[in-house]
Amino acid sequence: MMALKLNKIFFILCVLSCQNTFSQENDGPKPPKVTDYKNDSSYTNYNNLRYKVAQAQINLLKNDGALLVRLKTNANTIAKLKTAGNIDLATQVERETMLKNKTIIASYQQEFTFCPVYFFYSNFSDSVKHKNIQGIFVDSNLLVNPNIVCNATFYLIAEADKVYNSSLGIVPESEASKAIESGTPTREAAIVLKNRYFIQLHKPFPFFQIKGNTEPSIMISHNVAYFNLSELQSQVKKYMSSQEAKPLLKLKGCVSALNEDLFSFYAKNKGYTMPSSLAQYIY
Repeated sequence: MMALKLNKIFFILCVLSCQNTFSQENDGPKPPKVTDYKNDSSYTNYNNLRYKVAQAQINLLKNDGALLVRLKTNANTIAKLKTAGNIDLATQVERETMLKNKTIIASYQQEFTFCPVYFFYSNFSDSVKHKNIQGIFVDSNLLVNPNIVCNATFYLIAEADKVYNSSLGIVPESEASKAIESGTPTREAAIVLKNRYFIQLHKPFPFFQIKGNTEPSIMISHNVAYFNLSELQSQVKKYMSSQEAKPLLKLKGCVSALNEDLFSFYAKNKGYTMPSSLAQYIY
């Protein structure tokens, strides 16, 4: 009966929430040729700008920045189940969502040390976009806690998502709120880094991670109280289908690999002085 119930939960989540799976490849999509999107002004001088923008972003992230990790609530799925009278199933989805979010938080807590890291729910995405980030961060009880304050002058967003062969080049801030991604998704990634308008970054910035370290380090962030990741992973294996569990179990290694890549990229570009003409692209 338990297996049937879990299968039913998995099917509903697949239909309503479009759960992610992950590729084993670790090479990224090639930067598209300018002629692929020659009508998009964001590709003007793209091949020159993308290097400078990446250098500025990595220095800002390291020296006075933060990483904001977006968590899903599955609120719409849960509400639909409750409306349909599936209270037990709604409760189960709530518990699984909580388990997933705790596992995500614990993975970053243990492995991400490049800059401070904070966690917010997706319903605060508009606030994050407009730099209204006070009173939105999640504490160790997965509750929004106004006492968690982020004073970073620059931040990037991290979440599991598709990686795109992007239709967007280097978008100035004046156009960012209206920018729409219409490129081709190439794969699913455990982590994709985006700017505060949720536009994925570009190479050479190490903006996504698919393959994880097999022996990640154990380093704990000070931003949110520590969860026992090993215990959470045991619960993930016990209560989730293998397809749902796989990305959560490998996330710790992916966070570790991303952390290393960021340190490596910073070491190569440390001290870059951003010209004033570049400011419109750094947000």
